[in-house]
Amino acid sequence: MAMIQVNGVSKWYGSFQVLTNCSTKVEKGEVVVVCGPSGSGKSTLIKCVNALEPFQKGSILVDGISVGDPKTDLPKLRSRVGMVFQHFELFPHLTITDNLTLAQIKVLGRGRDEATERGLRLLDRVGLKSQAAKFPGQLSGGQQQRVAIARALSMDPICMLFDEPTSALDPEMINEVLDVMVQLAKEGMTMMVVTHEMGFARKVAHRVIFMDQGEIVEDATKDEFFGKPRSERAQLFLSKILQH
Repeated sequence: MAMIQVNGVSKWYGSFQVLTNCSTKVEKGEVVVVCGPSGSGKSTLIKCVNALEPFQKGSILVDGISVGDPKTDLPKLRSRVGMVFQHFELFPHLTITDNLTLAQIKVLGRGRDEATERGLRLLDRVGLKSQAAKFPGQLSGGQQQRVAIARALSMDPICMLFDEPTSALDPEMINEVLDVMVQLAKEGMTMMVVTHEMGFARKVAHRVIFMDQGEIVEDATKDEFFGKPRSERAQLFLSKILQH
């Protein structure tokens, strides 16, 4: 069974349809990049995967658990699905260490010492152990996003979702975040990444999903997508995004 299975998902905001019959899957250890123009439904789709957004039609399974089933324990499921947002969502009044340990203690029931040790180990992994005692506001945007990744990893997720993790960053900070994500991909983390960073997609994606107007227009291997997308819409998107 695939780690993430999306079957015929549709979603409306009132009378406006934001997702139309979307189906795809992400196998264990696979990295799938979701791209497309602004307003195409990319972020909405990824937020449906861990039930941050409800959907009205279809089904989503994560590790065999139905996200849309009212009986599903969503907080428990979310604790196993790492999520990294466009804006870092760190608690500004807590130190970096406390940001890394809070959910481990409250949600996973870990002791403070164990949570701190794990948090600091992951902080070291993203190259920021020296910043442990600081507050988020004392860090650059790129550093805060790396902390957010470490925080998600501290929960021992079975997969990671990234919602445009570099779009709020200055250009020189983008690579420091992408480098961490590339390393994660190499280590076999299952990842679904909404991004405009085509260099990252070319380097680590197994597959690329292209969305437009709430529909999945292409779902192809990386080589197929960058070589010759089947749809004119994707060809146009790529020609605009790759010519610079």
